[in-house]
Amino acid sequence: MKKIPQTIKDTGIVTVGSGFSAILATVCIFLIARILGPAGFGLYTTAFALVIIVIDAVELAISGSIVKFASQSTALSQGFVKFGFYLKIILGLVITALFVLISQGLSLFLHPQLTRPLLVVSLFIPAVFLLRFPKSLLQAQKKFLLDSALEVTVSLVRLLSILGFYWLVQLTVITALLAYLFGALTAFLIGALMVSWKFLSAPITPEIKSHFFSFQKWLTFGFIIAAIHGRIDSVILLKFSGPEATGIYQAAFRFFMPFLQLAGALSLVFAPRFASFPVFSQKKTYLHKTAKLALGLGGLVLLLIPLAPFLVKFIFGTKYLSSIFPLQILSLGFAAFIAGSPYASHLIYARNKTKVFFIINLFQLGLLVSLDLIFIPIAGAVGAALALASTLIIINGLLAGIAFSAKV
Repeated sequence: MKKIPQTIKDTGIVTVGSGFSAILATVCIFLIARILGPAGFGLYTTAFALVIIVIDAVELAISGSIVKFASQSTALSQGFVKFGFYLKIILGLVITALFVLISQGLSLFLHPQLTRPLLVVSLFIPAVFLLRFPKSLLQAQKKFLLDSALEVTVSLVRLLSILGFYWLVQLTVITALLAYLFGALTAFLIGALMVSWKFLSAPITPEIKSHFFSFQKWLTFGFIIAAIHGRIDSVILLKFSGPEATGIYQAAFRFFMPFLQLAGALSLVFAPRFASFPVFSQKKTYLHKTAKLALGLGGLVLLLIPLAPFLVKFIFGTKYLSSIFPLQILSLGFAAFIAGSPYASHLIYARNKTKVFFIINLFQLGLLVSLDLIFIPIAGAVGAALALASTLIIINGLLAGIAFSAKV
């Protein structure tokens, strides 16, 4: 009997875990959107988007660096893990304090009703920084089943918290945000039991600091830009079109959360393998295999186009019928996004082109913001969908061209 390749096995594990987590997360969003209505949902998603911009801008590069260095069997690997952990703690606390300081001015600029939600989501920063640490170690060790279990835990505790608030107290924008916080903290406590903490005894040498920052520097810049362009459309939409239009757009966008999780799952499977291959020809061969897999998965996204009218009405209700056309437009962009999922991992982990990654993300941000400022004042939620779909198609086509043109 022919042996199933390990990449397929790992992808299957992660896909099933991410799929189950995505189902739970979708139920959460369904409940929040139904109960809060478009305006409340718009405030919820914007507050969430703003803090995730801050978290991803700083934290993703640290986690990515931990995955890279912990995947390598070297004498210094434990020192890299310890240094990354310390960075998470220090930066998490500092950034939380800064976010609290600017949150009030930010809410006055965007919308006065964001004041309290932004204070609540500031607590997300240290919680998510901590949560992603055991996840990074599990990914580096290719323990994808345990990593997927943590993702499911976040979504499950979040769902149970939402139901608890709804039945026992009241589901508001604030309590809906607290539900996510409870999920992240619970998952971290469980994840802390899954990993070894022996790395705390490892020394942190100047060589470790230098090598860590050398890799992380451009990766950090790239993730800062990526974090902004990943969620800036909701912020611009709230400013120009108000909470209701933001809620309509976010209802359409939420259909793609499972695909975003799928892309993340694919990346965490691809990253340690691209980092571990010693010869470029092996990395190139692996890229061709992953590209075929991602292309097939990307094609599945297009099924949302004919299903959009039914899905919007069934899941979100008649208040969200205006989400149908944005959903169909976004399907085109996210099909390209899923199909392009191997290329960023190849660029970072196979070729160490973190500076190129930053430049591409900077271009993506400029393109998205420009299109948002053109289309949103004219067409609201539909304009935001047009801007994002166009940007995803262009950028992922560019990444594919760079990946397949590489010689070394």
